Amino acid sequence: GIRKAYEALKPKYDMISTLIERRNQLQMSQTELASIVGTKQPAISRLEKGDYNTTLSTLFRVANALDLDISLKVRKKKDRIYSKVHA
Repeated sequence: GIRKAYEALKPKYDMISTLIERRNQLQMSQTELASIVGTKQPAISRLEKGDYNTTLSTLFRVANALDLDISLKVRKKKDRIYSKVHA
């Protein structure tokens, strides 16, 4: 039900929240971040809104531009798959 849907989306939105928080800490605009990453501002906006699924390559470039590390853990399905962002 709703709880299952929430649990499925929580890691994604936790990561997005961390990226936005870090960009704001650095006082960096979406346009500045986009320039560093090699994309356009609307792509950063869509990423931050969770409107589309970005590539891992883009996600790693965004994290790198924000001086963040991303670690992905892949486990058997029963153990769940979560991603973590470390500042």
